[in-house]
Amino acid sequence: MSEPNAEILALFERAVADLLSAFDVERPPVPVELILQRPRPTMWREVNLSELSLSFISTEHPFSPRMSIARLLARRMCRCDWGAERGLAAFAEDEEALRALARAIVMPRRMLEEMPNAQRTLLNISLRFETPEKDAALRLSELGLTS
Repeated sequence: MSEPNAEILALFERAVADLLSAFDVERPPVPVELILQRPRPTMWREVNLSELSLSFISTEHPFSPRMSIARLLARRMCRCDWGAERGLAAFAEDEEALRALARAIVMPRRMLEEMPNAQRTLLNISLRFETPEKDAALRLSELGLTS
């Protein structure tokens, strides 16, 4: 599938807002590891991150492993009842959509929009949200926000 359109991105934003609410996350960085390991009822089964193989984790950038975990979280969200209730089931096997959902989890729209424009640089976003700058650039582009 190609890049998710505005309708799909809006669906992802609503699901991420529900996820953050369920885990009482109000500011970055989003604790993706904790969320993945301690799901709420009707969510995915617990994940033991120590069982992941190193081939699964990207080490291209210091924050790349976090994005790998966010993609795993996105996939789990799409494959559980909780995610199906939010319209995510259709994206469980769509790698581009899963990457976009992972970016939405790590860099929620509301949190990005709360940053003053002058501070919304790729480096600041990378450090504040603990994500590689290339993912920050993609996320800003998806949201139509300038860096």
